[in-house]
Amino acid sequence: MPPRYPAVLIVGAGPTGLVSALALAKNSIPVRIVEKNSVFESRVRGNGSYPRTLEIFNSLGVADAILQNSSHVNKIRAYGSNGYDVAQTWNFLELHDPTPSAPYEKPALCPQDRTESILRDALMEYGIQVELATELVSLEQDEDGVTAKLVTYHAGTSMSQSVRVDWLIGADGGRSAVRRRLGISFIGETVKEMETIVADLDIEGIDRGVSLCISSFFTQALLLFPLTPTPRFSFYLTGKKAHASESVLRGDLPAVQNLVNWASGRDDIKVKKVNVTSQWRPNIRMVDTFAVGRVFLAGDAAHTHSPAGGQGLNSSIQDAFNLAWKLALVQKKLAPTSLLTTYGIERIPVIAEMLDLTTELHKLTYRATGDYAPTSLDKTALHAWRRCGKLTMMGVNCRWSPIVRDERTVRVPGEQVEAYRFLEGVLRAGDRAPDAPALIDVAATQVEGGEVGATSLFKIFGPAHHTALVFSHRDSYVESQILHKLDSYNAVVPEGSVPLVLPLLILPPGSMEPPSQTSPHYTSSGPSRRLVDSEGHARAGYEIARDYDGVWIIIIRPDSVIGAIVCGCEGIGKYFSPIFLTT
Repeated sequence: MPPRYPAVLIVGAGPTGLVSALALAKNSIPVRIVEKNSVFESRVRGNGSYPRTLEIFNSLGVADAILQNSSHVNKIRAYGSNGYDVAQTWNFLELHDPTPSAPYEKPALCPQDRTESILRDALMEYGIQVELATELVSLEQDEDGVTAKLVTYHAGTSMSQSVRVDWLIGADGGRSAVRRRLGISFIGETVKEMETIVADLDIEGIDRGVSLCISSFFTQALLLFPLTPTPRFSFYLTGKKAHASESVLRGDLPAVQNLVNWASGRDDIKVKKVNVTSQWRPNIRMVDTFAVGRVFLAGDAAHTHSPAGGQGLNSSIQDAFNLAWKLALVQKKLAPTSLLTTYGIERIPVIAEMLDLTTELHKLTYRATGDYAPTSLDKTALHAWRRCGKLTMMGVNCRWSPIVRDERTVRVPGEQVEAYRFLEGVLRAGDRAPDAPALIDVAATQVEGGEVGATSLFKIFGPAHHTALVFSHRDSYVESQILHKLDSYNAVVPEGSVPLVLPLLILPPGSMEPPSQTSPHYTSSGPSRRLVDSEGHARAGYEIARDYDGVWIIIIRPDSVIGAIVCGCEGIGKYFSPIFLTT
């Protein structure tokens, strides 16, 4: 039976839906993405992309564009209630210098509408365009697929259509129509007594090198985050008197200027343009399942929370990236459908811990004094306005997953595993995969007149293939057998297509000499397979002891997570057994 077109319907065209669509497109899966709104999102939403999210953007080929449209403002300056007296200046987030294993050291502040525009441009390269003003009104599913009824609105008219797809992803936000159609409970609470006015403003007259916090105890807290290189600021006003008038919500410039003056106690903050305004309450909720049959939930459709930790956009993108490669393999009939159950297994513990973390940050930042008085000027509670390194999401992991395999560090029964651990500690299967630069392609050095070309692991990883790093001190028969085992999984892939598994023999520094003609060195018509770790970054990042005389195979999943750390062909087979239908 020929495949349906599209194979996947994505409902919701925010960052979650767009990343889902782009990751699937890179796996050659036909997708359709629809959006209920008639115009693209312009509200101030998730502006900050943390380092782990930037790594995902890198894998999708959009990191450079995101960074070119971003700022890296990290300092917050707190003023007293008169708006002028500086009380504190501090770093909002614990940051570290870039390292060979973690090149994206700073969060990027990029307006969400710009992030979405960059993702849409990337989708256009695959001929995929967001369909605006198109609403999901019903869905039914059976063992073979999903039937969705869509209504498209245009010029005062509406047109309904029935779409038959293999899978459906609900990425349609906190008021998800997909979630409601599935009858899934959204468990949690809305903090009704705390309102926040949110705005996207073009502002002149203030320092763009820091974020501003102007606080009046028992009244309100004003936060202004610069979104350079644009003149835009994200404006947040929270507290007892943070009620937006109708004129403010309409975006009337004089009304918004008066609000800024009142909240800041200053008259030198000039609002030049009101892009959008809204009023918002914290909504802390989560579903108890991320999938029902052939329908999946991702992002705000599955979990919403306080923005105190800046995890919303970032965790949502991780949802999408985790699901996409698994769905692609199942759709291509290369993986069993049981692989899809690991989406919820891996993501639910992460989201549950994230909700606890951000809720606690919310409570610390706004102490429950009856008025949610901000604590920015309380020196004893200044830590509430500092964010620990956990929130970079570099330590987010799925070590408990049934499809990760670790023969180097075996889990102890009953061991507690933090989903949001610090980056420090022993590297294990289920962790994010480190980068490693200065890898020298041996084949390039053997071409007459060729130059020694250096690459990095982040240039090799991709959302449509596993990457298998074979660490060895030799290039001998054992390594040849391992490479052959890894390459055997590509037998089902048509010639010229992206391989399912990309095996790479990682040799130690000083291994530039070619193998002897009598060597059993494994050769293939596929991609180059011999890289020299010229500066030792790969061995350091993956904790391969210099004096270790055996072979370690570290298998990186398409979502840049370490799927396996094994020491031979048997371990390779055990890792891929629940993932591929091939043997």
